[in-house]
Amino acid sequence: MSNFCINTDFNPGDEIKIVFDIYNAVPNTTDKTVYIVDLQEGSPHTIAEADIQSSDYQTIQSQNIHWSNVRAYYENGVLQTNENYYAGASTYDGSYNTTQIINQTKHETSAAKVASDISRTVGGVTYTDWYLPTAGKLSDMYNLMDVLDPVIIANGGSKLKKDHPWAIVKNYWGSYETDNLQSTSPVFSMSFNPNSGGGGFFGREKHHQYRVRAIRKQTTTANVSVGDLFGGGVIFKIEGGGTAITPEVDLDITMGYANTNIFSANDLASGYSNSGVEVTVTATHGSSPDICFNYTNSNAGNYGWTTNVRIFKKVEEIEEQISVGKRTSLAWSEAAQRWVTRYSFTPEYFSTHKTGFISFVNGQLFIHDDSNNKNYFYNGKYPTQVCYVENVEPSKPKVFMTHSVEGNAEPTLTKFETIDNWTMNSDLVKGDYIEREGTYYSDMFGDVNDPNVGDNSTYGDKLMKGTKLRGQYLKVFMTFRQEDLEVKHSNIGFITSKGHTT
Repeated sequence: MSNFCINTDFNPGDEIKIVFDIYNAVPNTTDKTVYIVDLQEGSPHTIAEADIQSSDYQTIQSQNIHWSNVRAYYENGVLQTNENYYAGASTYDGSYNTTQIINQTKHETSAAKVASDISRTVGGVTYTDWYLPTAGKLSDMYNLMDVLDPVIIANGGSKLKKDHPWAIVKNYWGSYETDNLQSTSPVFSMSFNPNSGGGGFFGREKHHQYRVRAIRKQTTTANVSVGDLFGGGVIFKIEGGGTAITPEVDLDITMGYANTNIFSANDLASGYSNSGVEVTVTATHGSSPDICFNYTNSNAGNYGWTTNVRIFKKVEEIEEQISVGKRTSLAWSEAAQRWVTRYSFTPEYFSTHKTGFISFVNGQLFIHDDSNNKNYFYNGKYPTQVCYVENVEPSKPKVFMTHSVEGNAEPTLTKFETIDNWTMNSDLVKGDYIEREGTYYSDMFGDVNDPNVGDNSTYGDKLMKGTKLRGQYLKVFMTFRQEDLEVKHSNIGFITSKGHTT
C-alpha cells in the first residue's frame, strides 16, 4: 500500500478543506498474444518503385517468389508430385505451415523460407521467428490497412496497400495449402488493392510469383494496442488477455496526534475524486497536526496508489450584498469549490468560442484576452488592478514599513489595510515611489483612521501623523495605468512588533 502523512502548521480554530483524488495503474492480470506484421516486405530481391511504375512485368515477376519449388503437375490426366504435396495443412497456424513447407523433401526455395529467413533487430533485440501468414491473418491486415500503413510508412517501411491492377504487384502469398489433391490451384494469394480485387482470395498454382509479408506472434502482459510499434514490427491483432481489473481500495484519513478520523470510505475505484473534506482544527487535533492517508484492502494487491492532495485554509469569508436592480460579476473556482473573486465589468451575457472568451454589452460582441488591446473593455481603457494578502510568517505580529515593486512601472495608486484588532488604512500614489535599477521603492505612511490624529486634520496630515500599520497580515491593492505592464514581485518590508516575545 501507499500510506503517507502530510505535516501542517495549522492551529485550533483554523478552517481547512482537503481536496484529493486517487489512482492506481494496475496492468492486465493475464497474458495475451499479439500478432505483429513486418515493416518491410520479404523478398529474395528488392522491388524498386521505378520498376512498378514503368510496368516492367518481367522484372517484377523475377523479383517475387513462387509459393514453393515442390509442386504437383498433371501428365496424361494423372496427378504427378515430386514430394509431399500436402504441406501447409493448418488454416489458422501459419508458423506450423511455414515449418512444414520448408521441411519438405526436395524443398529449395519458397515464400515460406523467405519469411522464415527474416531477422529484425530493434532496440537491441533481434527477432527471427517470422513466418508466412494464413489467409485469416492476411484478412486481418487487409481490414486494418488504414490504421497500419501510416505507422509503417512513418517508420520507413513498405505499405500494405498496393494501387496496381497486376496480381504480381498487389497479391501476397498465404501459407495454407488445400487438401484437394485434384485441385489445379492448391494454394492462395490475396489482393491488397481495394480498387481491384481487394480482400479477395485467388486459387493459384505454386509456380506463380507474388509478394511475401511475414508476421510473428508474441505473448505479453504489456499494455499495447493495434497499431503500436512492438516486437520488431506493428501490432495488427490481439488475442486473449482478459479484462484488466478495476482497482478498488478502502481509505481512512486521520488528523492530529490522536489520529482522529476525518474521512472513511470503502471500495473507492481508481480515478476517484473528492471535492473537499471540510474540517475545523480543534484542541483534540493539536497544533501543527499531521494529516495521514491510510489505505487498506486493495484488490490490486501491493501496487502503489497515487494520491494528489491539495489543502486550503480559510483566511476570511466575505459576504457580498447586491442591491435590487444592480448587477455584479462573480468568479467561481472549480479547484477551490467556492466563489473566489468579482469583476468590475457587468455584461449582459458571457460565452466561449473554441478557446476564446466573449461577452455582450448593449447587443455588441466584445472579445476578451485580446493581447493587442490590453485593458480595453467595452470601448474604454481601464487600469490593471492587483489585490493580494501579504502573509509572511503569519503567526508573528508585524509593523509594516516599506513597499517595493519589481517591474517596468510603479503603481498609480496603492492601498493597504489591516483588520486584526481594528481597521487600519493607508495608501501611496505614483509620486511617492523612487525608481532604482528596475525596482520602485517607497516608505509606507501612517493609518488615516488613527483616533489620535485630530478630526479636522487633512488627509495628508493623517498619512504623515498616523500610526504605522500593524498586524499579522496586510491587504495590498495596486492600480497600474501602464498598458504593457510587467510585474515580477510586490514586496512588503516589516519589523517584528516589539511587544511580540515568542
